[in-house]
Amino acid sequence: IAVVNNVLKWSIGELKLRFRTNLSQYLYNEYLKGFTYYKMSNLDNRIANADQLLTTDIDKFCESVTDLYSNICKPLLDIVIYVYRLTTNLGGTTPGILLLYLFFSGVFLTNLRKPTGRLTVLEQKLEGEFRYVNSRLITNSEEIAFYKGNNREKLTILASFNKLVGHLRKFLEFRVGMGIVDNMVAKYIATVVGFYAVSLPFFEKDHPLLTGSQQSERLS
Repeated sequence: IAVVNNVLKWSIGELKLRFRTNLSQYLYNEYLKGFTYYKMSNLDNRIANADQLLTTDIDKFCESVTDLYSNICKPLLDIVIYVYRLTTNLGGTTPGILLLYLFFSGVFLTNLRKPTGRLTVLEQKLEGEFRYVNSRLITNSEEIAFYKGNNREKLTILASFNKLVGHLRKFLEFRVGMGIVDNMVAKYIATVVGFYAVSLPFFEKDHPLLTGSQQSERLS
């Protein structure tokens, strides 16, 4: 088991590296084609902080994609095996109830998580702006020192930082509330539904899979 778990971790890490390599090569080919890099920095303001997009954001994107892959494939395999065993032992009603609950709870939680994408995009934007004002201070340090603009730059940096901290605090509060609801729906309520679905055949006198046992034996 230890070998299998570590091989799985290695395969996920290797998948992330290959994905990042291919994506980075493609984006740099497009970025350095002709005068694209110059146009993005000086003529087109639709894409800000290209350095962050090509470094940090690519790494986070590839990590998210590989996590999504690993978090989908294994649970799907577990669901297939679990449904097969339940159908074989208890009939189709039990897995039907469980799958129905999983579907509606998934739709409910997905709707609650909708603001996550918008909040994440805003977080990366504010992080990029904060990094930009710091790099601007380093790049233009000579001019700032000549005109004694250190106090003005301090206000600019702190304003950007406070905006970032305020957003991160709101995002943290949202994640905490989302985590509470997620735990209730995906763990506690799901456990109750699971026990109910599994126990249904034992309370039916004429269930085809349990006709050979008495009702008192089922409840004991």
